[in-house]
Amino acid sequence: MGVQAAPSERRPRVREGDAWLTIPNVLTVARLGAIIPFAWLAMRGQDRAALILFLLAGLTDTLDGTIARKFGQASKVGRFLDPIADKLFTGVAFVVLSMFRSGLTSIPVWVMAAVLLRDVLILSGSFIVYRVSRNSGFQPSVYGKINTLLEIGTVVCFLGQRDVPFLSSIFPATYVLLLLSILVSAGDYFRNGLRMMGETRQP
Repeated sequence: MGVQAAPSERRPRVREGDAWLTIPNVLTVARLGAIIPFAWLAMRGQDRAALILFLLAGLTDTLDGTIARKFGQASKVGRFLDPIADKLFTGVAFVVLSMFRSGLTSIPVWVMAAVLLRDVLILSGSFIVYRVSRNSGFQPSVYGKINTLLEIGTVVCFLGQRDVPFLSSIFPATYVLLLLSILVSAGDYFRNGLRMMGETRQP
């Protein structure tokens, strides 16, 4: 068991501003704007260009968080938009690569459905927890982070398989691993949600 830091030693919370026109928010909006050209490229089978755009979007995700922390540009707008941009980009990637690739290799529909169902269940559960406990303090767990990495890795490998042919041989195992991470991370969110509501009901 780790030693809990004294209050004076704990890291201070990042102060959020009300400004919306900040560099991190501009990067987030740019990531949202890249979804349509990414989908168009992926639908047409221009996988290399789609992969480059997907990786650039991931780079903006890293940059906006880093800039927000280091330069004090964290904002309420950014806290709201950033996860939406991430989930929307990844969700669109799975939908397009699964259902809109006529005549081209595609991600199995059941994989896409599992990814989207997890997000829908987590969003619905978060809303229920907030309504019951007024607590919006869901923190990303290690299981959620692993799942996110696997989702991103699946899209990257899928789009890169033309240039790196051996990647196509690992997809059956990758899909099973992704499904397991979806089940584990969703279960962890469910457990935390029940705990948060239980704490609210305690006298």
